[in-house]
Amino acid sequence: MSSQIIFLFVLIFTQNSRIHCSKQLDNIRKDYCEIYFGEFGENRSCSITDNIVTTEDYQMSLVVSTLKINWTSPVFHRWNIYKICNETDYELFKITVHGIRSAVDMRISPGVHYLDLLGLREIDDYSIYLPSLVITEEYVHYANGPQILTFEYVYDSPLNSMVINNYIRKTMHNTKEIDIYNPNNFEMPTLTMEENVFRGKYNMSAVTFTDFSVKGLTAKTFENLTSLSRLIFDNVILRDLSFLGSSTLQESLTYCVMKVASMVDLKNFDKFTTLESIVVNRYKSFENLTAFICEPYKSHCQFTIGFNKVACPFQCNCTYDRDKTRLEIDCWQKNLRTIPALPVPKKGHSLLVFKANRLAELPYNSLEGYKNLKSLDVSYNQLTSLSLSQLPESLYHLDIRHNIISTLSPQVVEYLHSVNTFHQFGNKWIIYCDEYYLKDFFRNEANLLRIITSKFNDIMRSVSLQIDTSIRMFFFKHTDYLYLEANEDQMKRAFKSSYKFLKAMELLNQYIGRFSAQYDEIILQHLNARCPYRCSCCVERQTGDFIINCRNLTLHFYPVIPNPIEYNTTIYLDANEISNFIDPPITLYIGLKKLHLSQNRLRELPLFLLSKNITYLDVRNNLLRYLDDSDVAFLENRENITKIELSGNPWEFYCRGKTFLSYLRKHEPVEYETALRRANITQDKCPVDCICCVETQFELHTLMIDCSGKDLREIPPLPTLPLGQTTLIFERNNLKKWPSSFLLEFSNVTRLYLAHNRLSAIDHLPEKLIHLDISHNNFTALDDRVRGFLQKRMNSSQMKLSLFGNPWTCSCEEKDFLVFVKAHAKNIANPLAIQCSGTGRSLIEIEEADICPSVLIYFTSLAVSLLILALSLNVFVCFRRPIMIWFYEHEICLSLVARRELDEEKKYDAFLAFTHKDEELVEEFVDRLENGKHKFRLCFYLRDWLVGECIPDCINQSVQGSRRIIILMTKNFLQSTWGRLEFRLALHATSKDRCKRLIVVLYPDVENFDDLDSELKAYMVLNTYLERNHPNFWNKLMYSMPHDMHSKRRRSDEETEV
Repeated sequence: MSSQIIFLFVLIFTQNSRIHCSKQLDNIRKDYCEIYFGEFGENRSCSITDNIVTTEDYQMSLVVSTLKINWTSPVFHRWNIYKICNETDYELFKITVHGIRSAVDMRISPGVHYLDLLGLREIDDYSIYLPSLVITEEYVHYANGPQILTFEYVYDSPLNSMVINNYIRKTMHNTKEIDIYNPNNFEMPTLTMEENVFRGKYNMSAVTFTDFSVKGLTAKTFENLTSLSRLIFDNVILRDLSFLGSSTLQESLTYCVMKVASMVDLKNFDKFTTLESIVVNRYKSFENLTAFICEPYKSHCQFTIGFNKVACPFQCNCTYDRDKTRLEIDCWQKNLRTIPALPVPKKGHSLLVFKANRLAELPYNSLEGYKNLKSLDVSYNQLTSLSLSQLPESLYHLDIRHNIISTLSPQVVEYLHSVNTFHQFGNKWIIYCDEYYLKDFFRNEANLLRIITSKFNDIMRSVSLQIDTSIRMFFFKHTDYLYLEANEDQMKRAFKSSYKFLKAMELLNQYIGRFSAQYDEIILQHLNARCPYRCSCCVERQTGDFIINCRNLTLHFYPVIPNPIEYNTTIYLDANEISNFIDPPITLYIGLKKLHLSQNRLRELPLFLLSKNITYLDVRNNLLRYLDDSDVAFLENRENITKIELSGNPWEFYCRGKTFLSYLRKHEPVEYETALRRANITQDKCPVDCICCVETQFELHTLMIDCSGKDLREIPPLPTLPLGQTTLIFERNNLKKWPSSFLLEFSNVTRLYLAHNRLSAIDHLPEKLIHLDISHNNFTALDDRVRGFLQKRMNSSQMKLSLFGNPWTCSCEEKDFLVFVKAHAKNIANPLAIQCSGTGRSLIEIEEADICPSVLIYFTSLAVSLLILALSLNVFVCFRRPIMIWFYEHEICLSLVARRELDEEKKYDAFLAFTHKDEELVEEFVDRLENGKHKFRLCFYLRDWLVGECIPDCINQSVQGSRRIIILMTKNFLQSTWGRLEFRLALHATSKDRCKRLIVVLYPDVENFDDLDSELKAYMVLNTYLERNHPNFWNKLMYSMPHDMHSKRRRSDEETEV
């Protein structure tokens, strides 16, 4: 593959490069000066050093394939330049000529003259540097001259026009392009062209003038330019447009740029038969102009009329995209019923957008301009068919999305093979199984994976999280960037259809469907969705059945069918590797008749796969171990309608599939026998009306024999496991006699279910019994032997017992049974449902005293009452203070709260001690204590001290005359000398009292007591205080105040006021 890439690169390079067999010239020949002296004698000067030749007329140097000739003599004497190599197959890249000062100097000669003197065949670049002008020739050949000739102004000179005209005349006639431009945008020099300047230039194809005021152009100027196709005036002043009357221009010109200062009348181009487009900034319209009218730097051009003389259709818009060289005819959403005659552009191709109209039929391709279309968009119309005679001759793009087309003829399919892009989404296709050409066509279309661009990265990221793959590299963006596309067949060949690739592609298609990212899905009418991945879908012509064939495709997932199947459908999924199912669809597969799933890896059979109308189901040779009860119920309901194939699966004998085993025994006895043998049980040992299975949810394997609901009057012979336990289920039968221990090995029975029978007595119980269900029988009591056995089993093995639904006797004689039920209620199922016969009362709610009266209950009540009283007293003692505070606050039981005070006759109830910096704190204490519910008399220096009295005496009198001293302990108080004095006097005054008179209110700004002396600090450390920010502060303070006879005092005060 790498060798092919190298070959392709070399081929492209040789076609786009000027490669020949010449060699690069690295050195000027060493005998150059000898040749020079041979012509002029030894009296002339010539030297050569390091590839630099120096003579009295010029200096010539060769550096990196560039030859520089610098004329040092201001006057031309003779041509004294000679061949610089002695062979003809050497080449140079560039020649530059400098030092010419005169505009009429003979040395201003075309490059072919210098090539001839130097003995060279061709050169890529030849330049002459004049004081006011630079002349450049490109791709110069000694016999044909240059391909491109360029004149670049250095500055404006009156002689520039003469030099340009003379040089063009001297240039050989094979020149293709001439470009004359002025790079200086600040001035607009005048360029005068002579009439005969282009004489003989029959091969000239392009002439460009840039940033000039051009004069002298006439019709005669261009009469020899029969090959001129491009004429460009870029930012040019043209006062005379008469040269446009040149018949030569009218016949040859295809592209013209008229960026001129004046208004251009487009009627001047009326006779330009080959003109394709005009670039013009200011113009006067002309209705019969077939050329496109383009504004500078804009890609879309105006269109007037096609060369077939057909104008743009009525109601449609026509523009020419010169970047894509196409005429865009836009008739989108015009409510049109037919496609009208279409114009044919002079250049490029036509594109018709006839989207969202009412088109019911395409026109025949003989319609004017219609057959020339290259792109046709007729989406969102009412087309019902396509015919070869109604399609343009050679479309590269066809869009028929959202029509009513359901099939394609073989001729149209053959035609579509040559169409580059074909979009058909929104049509619902009907493909018959004998239409092989159509099946192949849509299979190839489906192999083109087209993922919407905005969702591509999310899908690739999701796939890469599950499997490492490099499929991303095969996708490329479509030209309009709507989607990315890859060919799955090419990817298969690249990955050689490896298992990993096939799995990755299946995952990719799952995510494409999940993200709704498929661009241009192929929708089938019978599915209202695309055909499942890798599958073939078609309709049987004779029966009308819809067939989905996915056989032998290495599929891992069940196919995604998002919509309900409403037609008779058969799905073939045999010989795959299906083991996974996508989430069940919202709707069911109503029309699914036959489902073939043999030879897969199914471990379950989801019910949503089974249509209510299914007639055939094949799940042979899978990995199924059992079917869910819902599956079995479905199949039993369709017993005579649906045929099911179940053989070849490793059916298990476990009890989770007990319902299925019953179904299997009835419909597939051979498979049932095989399952029995796996558990070392033969079918003849399992009772005919019973189901035998092995339970695995316990530590040991348990043989379960289920004979429930069979109307048995006695227990038949039963099988046993060599090792393990046995569970017997004989519910809902007609048993009257307890099972005999001789019918089976009771030593292995651990669970015994006998509910809903007619039993009334227990004969013998298995020794290892851990579950017994005798509910809904005729038991009235359990004798001592049975109760003793059950009690022993309950104590040793946590045995479970079911007794409800029996007519139990509730009498004093059976009080031991009552005690048994209550003592083991945790081991008895639903003990509240065990009821006495006749009364309907629950045994668990009946006390022995109810059936056997006793005086014990009275002594018990007395003991409980005494206990409650003792607990109440204990609580009151432990929480006495909070309770007393609450009583005092709510004035409840004040006699309990009141206490005798030793200083009842003192004048004040409390002395407020604070520093003058905290005066604002006093107001709330006055408001709460003097004006509140409990009214106290307060003393504080701001109101009660006389002016002029000794402060220590006032403090002492206030402390002695108050029943309580309230210290407002703030940071300011600790720093105050008088504050500490008040604290000390209060402390000494109360130290001998039996009651605590000192109340310290601590504010939050006090962090420590370091400012106090040792005595005061010791008090604060060893005694409690009230914290001001405590939520229950006021209640605690009120309770600390005097309140022995406070209520009496308050009433006396109120009477005095009256």
